[in-house]
Amino acid sequence: MSLPCPYCQSRDTVLLESPQHFVSNSNLPSAQNNVMSPLALATLGISVSKSLNIPPIAGALVGVLIGGIWMLVTEDEVQNSSHPVYSRHYYCNDCDRDFSPSIRN
Repeated sequence: MSLPCPYCQSRDTVLLESPQHFVSNSNLPSAQNNVMSPLALATLGISVSKSLNIPPIAGALVGVLIGGIWMLVTEDEVQNSSHPVYSRHYYCNDCDRDFSPSIRN
């Protein structure tokens, strides 16, 4: 059963559902991502390499590499946790207007 158009009162309407993807970030706190950022891990790598008498650039490179891998892994998890939410609206074939099913005449 189609709803009448609130603009022209025509019954020639079509129900359309369009998916919208929303990301649920509840499982990945932003503080964890900040601690594991390439910059933070590069700084940690420099400190550790200095204390082990290794060139600081080596520690920085290892830190950036580990941080980059961490970002890629967590980005994939965020993309996999997105879920579609369907928004419903009607389209009138007579007056070419969209309207929400919640609009009352």
